[in-house]
Amino acid sequence: MSHQRKLLTTTLMSLSLAAGGVLVTAPQAQAGGVHGLRCGKTWMKELDTSGENIDIEYANCIGWTQTRFRAEGSGRVLDGGGARKVDAFIVEMRVDRGSVTVQRSRCNFTKRVNAQDVANIDCNSKAVIGRKGLTGDSRIYIDLDSDGRGGKWYNLAGSGLA
Repeated sequence: MSHQRKLLTTTLMSLSLAAGGVLVTAPQAQAGGVHGLRCGKTWMKELDTSGENIDIEYANCIGWTQTRFRAEGSGRVLDGGGARKVDAFIVEMRVDRGSVTVQRSRCNFTKRVNAQDVANIDCNSKAVIGRKGLTGDSRIYIDLDSDGRGGKWYNLAGSGLA
């Protein structure tokens, strides 16, 4: 992702979250196009670990430029790092049309969450060509270290229709 696109996406995501997840658009740097971003409600979760608890914040969005769409996720894990916290921490991003998944990508953040006190966990799907009616959906798989329970998938709120 270009620096300009990343800056625009971050700015739009912040504006969208501040506006309660509503659609925000801005002129595209290239002539003749519009960027769009629609985000769902920010997911927040605190999990007990053998050391400090970890706090997770994640926003799930659908981003587009004309006919290219992708699921865009942005978030962070706080109080990770130091002692081992998780055996697995995986974010799955999906572009869906209704109940059908059109594109799926997974990002593994296990090492980052265990190594850093504040870990960015931004993850994007690959772009798909399509028309309106797509959503960005995601889930996060977390397996806490030494809790004896195994891992669990957490389904996050969808982005709403693009």
